Amino acid sequence: MLRTFKPGLSLTISTGVALLILVFLGTWQGGKIAPKTELLRLIENGLTAEPVLLPLDIDDTSVADYRRVQFAGTRMADPLKVFGMNRAGAPGYFLYAPVKRANSIVVIVNFGWVPLEQQANAPIPKGQVALRGIKLPSAKLGTMTLTNDTAKGAWYLADVPEMAAHFGLKSGQYYEFRVFADHTAAVGGLPLGGQVLITIPNNHFEYMLTWYGLAAALIAIFVAFGYSRGREMA
Repeated sequence: MLRTFKPGLSLTISTGVALLILVFLGTWQGGKIAPKTELLRLIENGLTAEPVLLPLDIDDTSVADYRRVQFAGTRMADPLKVFGMNRAGAPGYFLYAPVKRANSIVVIVNFGWVPLEQQANAPIPKGQVALRGIKLPSAKLGTMTLTNDTAKGAWYLADVPEMAAHFGLKSGQYYEFRVFADHTAAVGGLPLGGQVLITIPNNHFEYMLTWYGLAAALIAIFVAFGYSRGREMA
């Protein structure tokens, strides 16, 4: 005897709508795989390439973020301590200081990391400096990041405009990016430079499989319910 399939009109419509949404989400995530993979490839290449000269023009965007750069300037002030983890996951502080270039525009430079127990400022270059490092955007506030309490001198986020204001700089007097300087101290010395940790997830393939899997499960449940209802109505 032929099995009867009677899921009902309302269930068929609601299942169809839900299925379209799940397939759309899976396809949307799938479309992100290639662009994100290419972005990560470009970042990896930029982090390992020979450094390029950082343009003086503040509006020049020819040098992308996550790219090795080099430039010269004059360190202007004592460093600011911003709490953060090094590449090994140890807590400490990153030392940020302003470096003024020949056009009087300032680069906010991360000169390296020191452990929490480091009370006195570790030595960083004074006066004229020639730097190599990695150009990064200003840090963004995340769900697990504390906001800065500048009045108390408690810094948790390397927000370039906030740090620039701390150094007495106004808009247009500084570049709105930061540079992580390479490690130049003796082996094991402080501050520990080059502590760039890129955490850009690329989970779109897993998300795509999840949405498509839910779509397949929905179809299976719909079919099973339709035949079960059909038997009850026979």
